[in-house]
Amino acid sequence: MRARMRQVMRGAACVVARVAVMALAIGAGVAATSARAAAQAPTAAATDTLYEVRMRDGSVLYGRVVEQTAERVVLVTPAGVRMELPRAQVESMRVAQGRAVDGAYWVADPNATRLFFTSTARPLRKGEGYVSSFMLFVPLVAYGVTDRFTIAGGTPILPEAIGRTWYAAPKYTVMEREKSAFAIGALGLLLPSDIDEGSLGIVYGAGTWGSRDRAITAGAGWGYRWLSADGAELANDPVIMIGGETRVSRRIKLITENWFFTGAGGDGLVTGGVRFIGDRLSADLGLGGATGADGSGCCLPLVNFVWNFGRAK
Repeated sequence: MRARMRQVMRGAACVVARVAVMALAIGAGVAATSARAAAQAPTAAATDTLYEVRMRDGSVLYGRVVEQTAERVVLVTPAGVRMELPRAQVESMRVAQGRAVDGAYWVADPNATRLFFTSTARPLRKGEGYVSSFMLFVPLVAYGVTDRFTIAGGTPILPEAIGRTWYAAPKYTVMEREKSAFAIGALGLLLPSDIDEGSLGIVYGAGTWGSRDRAITAGAGWGYRWLSADGAELANDPVIMIGGETRVSRRIKLITENWFFTGAGGDGLVTGGVRFIGDRLSADLGLGGATGADGSGCCLPLVNFVWNFGRAK
């Protein structure tokens, strides 16, 4: 009887072992099948997010990524065209900086941190930068050290005609929200021939209200003179700046920048013009005129070219 019981128990143990092995094998097969299915299953992207898709042939496409697998990417353009792109031909994808307007993609203004000459309160992002040529002969190179701190500087191209001067323009954005930003900064001028004497320039505070397509910027600046022997001197009367920008089409933005001197005479400078917007290059063309108690004058041409580099477009 006991021998019979031992045989039954051994048989049951063998059955349990076989069932366990079969269960493990089935589980492994299901897991592998699930993994393959997950790798091949379409992945939907956020339907309201525009992406910039760069292809290996150098072309750039914009749209919503509605589906992607290991073999393909399905893109729907702002005009509603559905495109199936071979994954092997896609070089990179990232969230686009611009937006869709009436079925067309509007690239973001690559020079949104400046009006004609003065700075808005918006910062360059870390790793972004630009090279500009104001009035063709006054270059400026700027770089985003952090997401809030920007440093810029340069020297005139023709020192014999304009004078050898070094200039630096640091800016720190104290606060930035979706529709507003506030910054403090300075523009300092240094003469290499009198480097021991010190420098002069302007310190300012500015605020920008609105979007990157339509906004107002206002600020106030105080002239200063720093002498190595006597320290710093700050002007009592500020200079007021009021400017604005408005996007009127996919490639055109209207710009105005106006300066008013609060000291004796009440002189000012009023400007207006057009910005032509490219993917990384922008060009400003405008006119400026002087105002004051002694009369007014016109017209000063304004020309500015800016090429952006770095992380964002």
